[in-house]
Amino acid sequence: MKNPKKAISVSLTFAEVCKICGKSSVHVHNLQKSMGLPIMGKYSASYLSFIQKVISLRTFSVPLEDILELFAKEKSILCLLKMDALSNSPTWYLDQCDASGNLDCRLFLTGYNVGFSIAGGCVQSNLDFGKREKELFNAKEMGEDVQRALNNYLKLLPKIKSRIIQEKPVLQQALKWAKESFAD
Repeated sequence: MKNPKKAISVSLTFAEVCKICGKSSVHVHNLQKSMGLPIMGKYSASYLSFIQKVISLRTFSVPLEDILELFAKEKSILCLLKMDALSNSPTWYLDQCDASGNLDCRLFLTGYNVGFSIAGGCVQSNLDFGKREKELFNAKEMGEDVQRALNNYLKLLPKIKSRIIQEKPVLQQALKWAKESFAD
């Protein structure tokens, strides 16, 4: 498959996801388990895109712990914004992972468009998009605050981006060496 995004129709098998990612089924399955991702019979293009991002981050030597922390922070932000009420999908937080558009409004890992500039500081957090079970206490009473969660996310993100920038020349050199050493 030359361009997996164009070749993807509606759903992929696990074997197809592994083949497109260029990783073994054990490797991909271990990523799914460590990230707490649903293991399903069919996978969407968004799910594939997310797995590819995680594999790319690992290729740039971003520690799995940092990826897990970023993922948890993104899901927390989305829940505090009540985005989880928009869908019944078990992978609702990944459904925009392969979308394009304004990067300023998208979370780094999940690609979720939150509808406002992430670094802008203006958050409209009181919208409710659907029904949920009532909690005994609301999020604010429990100490949860979307602005605080967003600030914590914005503290971690530069660390991950810095690691990518640091490792990029190393990967470019490795690719150059591989091309020279294994020319067809």
